Amino acid sequence: MKSESGALATSIVPTVAWLRRVASVVREYGEAVALYARDANALIDEVEAAHRAFQDADSALGAAESEQATTENGSDAAAARRATSNVDDAQSALSGAQTTLNDLWDQWERAYARWDDAYGAAIAALVNVDGRTLSASPLGASTLAAVDALANADSPDEVARVWDDLSEAQRDALRRTHPEFIGNLEGIPYLDRFVANRAVYDATVKAGPYGEPLDSQLESLKRELNSFDGQLLMFHPLEEPQATAAVMYGVRISDDDGNPIDPLEGITNVNVLVGGMFSSLGDLKAWGKSARDLDEFADAYGNGVRSATIAWYGYDSPNLATEHTMGSATEGSATLTQSLLGLDTAVSAAVTTSVIGHSYGSTTAFLAVGGAEGDLGVDRLVAVGSAGVPDGYHAGWTGDDPMDYSDIEVFASRAPGDIVARYGEHSSFGHGTDPETLPGAISFESDGGEVPALNGGTEYGLGTPGHAAHDGGNAPAWGWWEQDNGYLSRDSESFRNIANVVANGEPLR
Repeated sequence: MKSESGALATSIVPTVAWLRRVASVVREYGEAVALYARDANALIDEVEAAHRAFQDADSALGAAESEQATTENGSDAAAARRATSNVDDAQSALSGAQTTLNDLWDQWERAYARWDDAYGAAIAALVNVDGRTLSASPLGASTLAAVDALANADSPDEVARVWDDLSEAQRDALRRTHPEFIGNLEGIPYLDRFVANRAVYDATVKAGPYGEPLDSQLESLKRELNSFDGQLLMFHPLEEPQATAAVMYGVRISDDDGNPIDPLEGITNVNVLVGGMFSSLGDLKAWGKSARDLDEFADAYGNGVRSATIAWYGYDSPNLATEHTMGSATEGSATLTQSLLGLDTAVSAAVTTSVIGHSYGSTTAFLAVGGAEGDLGVDRLVAVGSAGVPDGYHAGWTGDDPMDYSDIEVFASRAPGDIVARYGEHSSFGHGTDPETLPGAISFESDGGEVPALNGGTEYGLGTPGHAAHDGGNAPAWGWWEQDNGYLSRDSESFRNIANVVANGEPLR
């Protein structure tokens, strides 16, 4: 026992040292957050007071200008002079209030920038926490500097520029030593991410088993990657409370001779499927099929269209207790926004991007796109069985600006018997807007009707009886026997409408 205990103690020394380094990184970041977040948060009251003062000064200037306008053509010269003086004073006061507000915002931005720098430094440190072997090589120092630059990049565009500036030897070193880092970093070329994430997947499976549900989810991923040429665009197997990933279909990473190729070459349309309540990697079999079917039908319906579709499981989807709130959508939209920014960096401006959300997935998708500060490159938003999209850009989680769907085509459908979607909308706190009521939104049918067949002619598209994305009605006890007629099942009218939207920018007529 003494001998074995000694051997065990010796074997865990590297792990303990590694944990100490991780703990040190986390502690340093926590101290930075406490310092810089305190500085930033301490300024909020002053910023709000300065903002109110600015609004008051602006109102006072408006009142003074109105008074001046009423005295300009009057006979009372003294009153006109007083009005002009009041305008000058109000303009001076407004200028001073603006300067004060700008100064406070500058202070806040500096504090926030230090906070952001601390985050980038922590990410780089975590990547390098076991990088002593890499740093010991002649190439190591420059490669670790590349890790630092990538971790501190503020956008996918900046990541792409850093990656382009690296030597091929540096890129190879990163691919070899830190695949889990580059595989999930938006702005890294998709080919590198696919290869890196597959390597991480293989290593993850080899280190298992982990128990349920993760083991079944990893097996489901294996099926999609090996049998259907799915490419792993994002992979966080040990993320809590549920594993997250994204699988892209309709692309290849090598030619017939095994040479690497740009997976996005020739792609004209990229679609992103976002699941709703209770969705997880355990559903990948059905969602992967919908992704492949969408590529097939969009290509058949369109003229020269070549589609690729992403089944996106990038957030902790809500359950019955949390569906009414915006919590999951807020968390998920932050990740989806980055995914869409990365996609926009990876594809040309000529590629059409459509985001398709089912149920609460539409809440998340519309918040990600309509609540983004800039253009994400999304051309079309499609909602089926929506549980309601965000009512506005609420101060409690997203600020005060309204949702903005400018230059984005919005399409939506709810089956007549879908009571779950309507309940989700009317019982919500923050997502009570029916997407079909948005300005310019185009509605399409999902109750069954004639649709184009895959090889020409027409056939009957099934009506969706309830809320399901694939099989079933509104609940297990009501419509459980229904199959292949959900909003995203290939033989449903809803799905055929979506395929035509992707291919031609409009539902079937």
